Amino acid sequence: MNKLDNFKINNNVAYFLGVLHSDGCIYTFNNKVTNRKQIRINLGVGKRSIPMSKKFAQIFLSSFGRTVNIRKVPNKESYVIQTSINRLWYLFKNWNNEKIPIEIQKNKILFCTYLAGLIDGDGHIKIKNNIDRILPQCRVRISSSHPLIPVGNLIKKYLNCAVHYYYVKTENSVDTCFYVSKKNIYDVKKYVIANMVLPHKIDRFNEYLKKYESGRI
Repeated sequence: MNKLDNFKINNNVAYFLGVLHSDGCIYTFNNKVTNRKQIRINLGVGKRSIPMSKKFAQIFLSSFGRTVNIRKVPNKESYVIQTSINRLWYLFKNWNNEKIPIEIQKNKILFCTYLAGLIDGDGHIKIKNNIDRILPQCRVRISSSHPLIPVGNLIKKYLNCAVHYYYVKTENSVDTCFYVSKKNIYDVKKYVIANMVLPHKIDRFNEYLKKYESGRI
């Protein structure tokens, strides 16, 4: 495939990168048959995340011209997408190691779509019904092996809220957390939730939205 001329990051690519930076990875190895370095992309998910994998595969085709298959891992309840990206490395090298493209950093809608991919991948939504609050709270946390500082800074910028990092010693991970509130609920609903695809996470958000709307004064 020839290089993609005038490639631009749109909402689809922003979501794709959010998923890649959460549940995906890029790795290299030496192909013993060709004796050449092989660069591969890998996305591994559980059964509930298959809709996300399907969207990932659809964007791979529509945006990069690459057809990929979702295959079940033998003897496991998990699924994987794996393919070579040697010919696409001129693009993907700019996004490896969780690098957020400058186009996404500078665009609120693109970042929120990227965030939708992150949440579909490694996000968790919790509704906190604190007895000392009239309205419940909705906390979103994104799990990783390290604090997602660049993501957190962009959440502060575009979603107008504080960001906290919680170290989970038992899981050897760090949660990047923020709250949905009246300051950002419009943007979360219109630009984040609208671009997500995993039903169980969307349903959790919608549960909070209903409580928020019913309890709002």
